[in-house]
Amino acid sequence: MCAVSLTKPVAVVALGGALGASARFLLSELWPGIWTVLLINVVGSLLLGYLAETVGPDRLWRLFLGVGVLGGFTTFSTFAVDAVREDAVTATLYVVATLIPALLAARLGMLAGHRHRLARKAAA
Repeated sequence: MCAVSLTKPVAVVALGGALGASARFLLSELWPGIWTVLLINVVGSLLLGYLAETVGPDRLWRLFLGVGVLGGFTTFSTFAVDAVREDAVTATLYVVATLIPALLAARLGMLAGHRHRLARKAAA
């Protein structure tokens, strides 16, 4: 892929990333702490699961919403650093309380998105 053909996708991801990261920053400023990061990552997993099932083949929308907005909104690196900074009990609780709900949320989002897609197809 040449540099010219990457201009629009990079711009779309950058714009989405700025929006998602700004939303995460604002939430973290309003409610500082590891539990806000947990909530952000679980909600982001739910939304990305839904997106994976509902957004059509338009590559730019997928890049904007998935890689950009939700990629900027969720944050694995903050999760990892927060976990290792905590005492062993809190860190263990935080890791379990993030990973299991995030995986379940992603699956729930995919199921909801699949149902929504089938309902749209049936209505058409």
